[in-house]
Amino acid sequence: MKHIGTKIIETKRLILRPFKKEDGEPMFHNWASDPEVTRFLTWPAHENPGISRMVVESWIEENKNPENYQWAIEWKAIGEPIGSISAVKTDAGTQSATIGYCIGRSWWGQGIMTEALQAVIIFFFKEVGMNSVNACHDPRNPNSGRVMRKCGMTYEGTWREGGVNNQGICDECWYSILKKEYEALARPKWSVKQLTDPLEKTSIAREILETLTEWFGIAEAREAYIGESTQQLFFAAFCAERPIGFLCLKKTGKETAELAVMGVLKEYHHQGVGRELFQAAKKCAARKGYSFLQVKTVQMGCYEEYDKTNRFYQSLGFGELEVFPTLWGEKNPCQIYVMKTEG
Repeated sequence: MKHIGTKIIETKRLILRPFKKEDGEPMFHNWASDPEVTRFLTWPAHENPGISRMVVESWIEENKNPENYQWAIEWKAIGEPIGSISAVKTDAGTQSATIGYCIGRSWWGQGIMTEALQAVIIFFFKEVGMNSVNACHDPRNPNSGRVMRKCGMTYEGTWREGGVNNQGICDECWYSILKKEYEALARPKWSVKQLTDPLEKTSIAREILETLTEWFGIAEAREAYIGESTQQLFFAAFCAERPIGFLCLKKTGKETAELAVMGVLKEYHHQGVGRELFQAAKKCAARKGYSFLQVKTVQMGCYEEYDKTNRFYQSLGFGELEVFPTLWGEKNPCQIYVMKTEG
């Protein structure tokens, strides 16, 4: 275990960072002055911004110690801190950290604290080398327990009248997660294979595409994708032997292959399945001597579902090449993206 202090951690919606002097005012207005926020905490709601400024200054000083971990939870959408998360205790003997957190009422119920806690858990396991991360909550505040469970923490038990907060002596419900448990959760729950059997390709392509009517609702076009897949490089993702997604590559030139079709079951969206399928296909294309990959989709701004597709391709590293306004008809301008297979 090596203490490295409060480092900046960035997530999709948040920046977890050390507090700055100018954070006193937003701390007061966004969460610290609300008695409902501090109801189950150990410090009272701040009566004026001066108290918040004083607290922030003390945290800045404490963060000079590399064994101290105190983050401001900055909401990217407004560029201000909306809460805090910290290690209220670390133990070198057990290599553990106890986490405490709070967030402004305006941001409750949006999964923000889960996002922050997950990021801190990962930080302590991967960067600091902790073996265990734990946290507790007053049983009268069950939402905090739901956050812990969503982050993979296990309920250990309730310490009866084991704590004190603004409600007085209270019970404490304790949760924890071990490094080995985090590593097990972090492992991909699926595997990606390249398939060659035409019948297996057809079966998987049909099974996946027929569930994705937002993108493949035109039966004639869907059947064309399924039929053509038998002659293409075919990659499938499996979870417990069940196919959950696939991707096909086809040759379009001496040095270029095209991502012809890709589909992932909706229940596995936003879990990295599509990205892993693409990485397998990209490596294969490079091995076969292709220098470039291309992909076609409906231009951004036409349909919400295809806007998501555009953003996904951009996140993979594809760059815009050209738009063909009438290739698929005037209502579906065709956007072509390209990227190198290496570098």
